[in-house]
Amino acid sequence: MLAPPAPMPQVPQVAVTPTKPVVKQPKQPQARKTDAQDPAPKQPKQQPLTKALQNPETYAMIHAEFKRRLDAPYGKLYRELGLDADTLQKFRGLLAEKELSMAEGFRLAAEAKMPLSADSLAALRADADGPIKELLGDEAYANYKYYESTLPARNHVNELEARLSYKSEPLNSDQYAALVSAFAALPDSTIKLGSGAWLGNYSPEITKESLEIAKGLLTPSQFAVYQEEYEILSLAQMMEKKHPKNASPPKKKTKSYKKK
Repeated sequence: MLAPPAPMPQVPQVAVTPTKPVVKQPKQPQARKTDAQDPAPKQPKQQPLTKALQNPETYAMIHAEFKRRLDAPYGKLYRELGLDADTLQKFRGLLAEKELSMAEGFRLAAEAKMPLSADSLAALRADADGPIKELLGDEAYANYKYYESTLPARNHVNELEARLSYKSEPLNSDQYAALVSAFAALPDSTIKLGSGAWLGNYSPEITKESLEIAKGLLTPSQFAVYQEEYEILSLAQMMEKKHPKNASPPKKKTKSYKKK
């Protein structure tokens, strides 16, 4: 048999004190804000680069990063100029400052939706190049300006030099100089103002014109490497035209069944 259920515990009785009715207080009229109490007008939102450049510590970090980044495109120029250690460090710093001023100038122009004119671009360059010319002197400055004007061509030849560096016939210094001079004279409509000589990161694509130049300056085995790169690039461009990235997939046709 089951045991009888345990008795339910009794809940103690608690005397309830009646509460007083809550009387709503009338709302006090708020005092009008005076001119002194009005919030300050909102300042236009600063872009990350502009804001960062105003902070000394952040500016020093960005400046150091730009110096490091420029060692790759300008390394050959550093060796050619043969500057002493102190002058070299000052030169590297001025190049980084030029990079920063150019980047900020293009950012402001893009924000205003007004592309930099040729005159504005020349003024930016002149302001940045003044201290460099004073540091280097006329002869070294002329070498620097020629080097800078041929940077896109140099970047192009640097890629070929890297591919040939482990081959049986690496690129020699005479071939390098000849290719840079010839490629720099080619018209290239794809060079943009925002990524050219001063940024040191643009390399023109291989074209039929550059192939003809390379064929006359390279050995057959060297030219085969350059030509192979052109064929790979051409194939990639053809595939991109055939299958564009932003193209939406074709819609599937749905069959409709009509009642007979």
